[in-house]
Amino acid sequence: FRAARVPRRAWSLGTFSKPKLACASGERAFSRVPARERVTLSPTDAPPRTPYAMQRPIEQPIGSPVERLDTPALLVDVARLDAAAAELAAGCRVEAWVHNTPAIAWRQLRGSRAVGIAVRGVAEAEVFAAAGCQDIRILRPLVTAASRQRAEALARSARVVAADDGAPLDGADSLAAAVSVSARVTSTPEPGRAITDCGQKAIGQDFGPPRVLGRSDCRASAGSAEHGVLDWQAGGPGAQPFALGEWLRLAPADVATAFALHDFAYGIENGRLAAVWPVSGRGAFQ
Repeated sequence: FRAARVPRRAWSLGTFSKPKLACASGERAFSRVPARERVTLSPTDAPPRTPYAMQRPIEQPIGSPVERLDTPALLVDVARLDAAAAELAAGCRVEAWVHNTPAIAWRQLRGSRAVGIAVRGVAEAEVFAAAGCQDIRILRPLVTAASRQRAEALARSARVVAADDGAPLDGADSLAAAVSVSARVTSTPEPGRAITDCGQKAIGQDFGPPRVLGRSDCRASAGSAEHGVLDWQAGGPGAQPFALGEWLRLAPADVATAFALHDFAYGIENGRLAAVWPVSGRGAFQ
């Protein structure tokens, strides 16, 4: 992906600028991945690790069936992600703060006519600029001298926009169909109820309960920090009990919350692991 060089604009217009390409190539942006990590990361989609990560990636070789990943895991259907990117409006900005994952932002930019990305704060902008994204709008006002100084420093290597530049924003809607969280049934305490290992820490609950994909007869909830609850009408038409250890996928009520709860997202193609993507901007709040 290549874009035309952008003109220099004055800070009075709310833009720090330096002529740069809107997004660097994936190969150049992600060439800093340490060699020891390239065994499990996709060679073209894996951005560098950041100090924000606390989890270790699930160690499964690329090509493994998705069911082999320990649960709960944040899953991204690569085909649906790319299809959604192709439908983005021309001239829009991808709201990368939703997923805080440079590799996903790169795929969205590569496969669309978007002009750049949008993030919430300077820290997120620093993460994405380090991964190769070079046309970044910061949505939160820069109200402190420190935030303005950091933005000015960042503008030496990327175009940084600190005011509304007229580009429409595209947020979580384009990601919703591609994102799910895997889970396993850990107990079946009574007919019509099952307990999973996917609780509030893995999927969130602030914006509503998750949905069980493929089981419209079930009502799911993130019952506690560590466990989720599935309820259905036992003996109802077409109702099937869950088996102990059964693997399933849950659609989060809010995609941004799900990404905020995980250090890694797992790109899935045709039911198999295709890439491991650090959610590098997680925790970059300032």
